[in-house]
Amino acid sequence: MSDRVKTITMDIVEAVRDVMRKHDVTFAEYRAGVGHLIKTQEAKEIPLLLDVFLNSTVVEIENRQRDGSKAAIQGPYFREGAPRVNDSLAIRPEDEDQPRMVMRGRVTDLGGSPVADAVIDVWHSTPEGRYSGVHGNIPIEYYRGKITTDENGRYECRSILPVPYQIPNQGPTGELLEKHMGGHSWRPAHIHYWVHAEGMRDLISQAYFEGDKYIEDDSCNGGGTEFMVPEAYEDGVRVMEVDFRLDPAAVRAEAAE
Repeated sequence: MSDRVKTITMDIVEAVRDVMRKHDVTFAEYRAGVGHLIKTQEAKEIPLLLDVFLNSTVVEIENRQRDGSKAAIQGPYFREGAPRVNDSLAIRPEDEDQPRMVMRGRVTDLGGSPVADAVIDVWHSTPEGRYSGVHGNIPIEYYRGKITTDENGRYECRSILPVPYQIPNQGPTGELLEKHMGGHSWRPAHIHYWVHAEGMRDLISQAYFEGDKYIEDDSCNGGGTEFMVPEAYEDGVRVMEVDFRLDPAAVRAEAAE
């Protein structure tokens, strides 16, 4: 038995009980809430629901222990098995006419020294706001890839621009956000990154596009303007230059003791 699991579980339960007492939750309201959770489970949206409301809190806690680049939410659409890529993520034939972007930057340690051979998982949405390997039988090789930094810690890869999109809003999670809470289900256009390097602490992050109206009003409580990349173009191609400063892996080990 894990004392930590028991302690956290009971603290969560007591926090929920305190909220119920504070608002004099009725039996009918309680049953309605249970029913909504059952619908969420039947729709296979439990991971989505948890990420919408809680992923950003875990990121906030983790960032207290980081001296380098800050982490951002991962979201539910990362998939193992993305291909290694060099110059470009795979683009579907039907998307060849879409606006282009170049993703580039540098990976360093806290002292500014380059981190060579770091592997960066990148993934982003299709022009319809969907993800390969998840939605509509889109093969996993599209709009995902593993980029490796060179001896100077630099990386560069091209793709098409992702778009703002709504998280699934026809199910119980969307119903909760829009109907019952009066909110919305939109996310800003973004790129996901997961940086791995030997001897370094992994970093999960995102990059947002300057000018997107959902950066400060993200339905998933994302990172905000701290993760926004200024608008810049080269030969009509949007430049998304994002550098990463990695903490040593030892920091994580010490923090966990």
